[in-house]
Amino acid sequence: MAFIPVKYSDGQYTHLPAAASTAFIKGNAIVDNGSGYITNSAGTETRIRYVCAETVTTSSATGELVKVISTKNVLFEADTDANPAQTDVGTLADLATVSTINPDASTNDCFFVESIKGPVTDNKVLGYFTEGETA
Repeated sequence: MAFIPVKYSDGQYTHLPAAASTAFIKGNAIVDNGSGYITNSAGTETRIRYVCAETVTTSSATGELVKVISTKNVLFEADTDANPAQTDVGTLADLATVSTINPDASTNDCFFVESIKGPVTDNKVLGYFTEGETA
């Protein structure tokens, strides 16, 4: 389960300093921890600026660089927490976890669902992180 960049990802990769002793998983939503270091999303944020591009556990020292991809204007394949419905297309959704969205929730509105990918039982959609924008 993860967010996978599908289109428009050229030039979007960078390395950012990370919080100490943190397990990052490729495809997880990443946020700033308030101290200038990245960490895993709590699943409640309205702005997801990065997705982790590697699986790594940082050391006990803060500032270790971790490869991430900016979410700005990048189309992502996203796992959903349940079968998406056609009525979810064109709506804003919340994170369900650090690596999935809940297309039926719209409190934090951090992901725009553009389309369903494959059969609904695959629990996958295509879309964009909104960076706090509204539909």
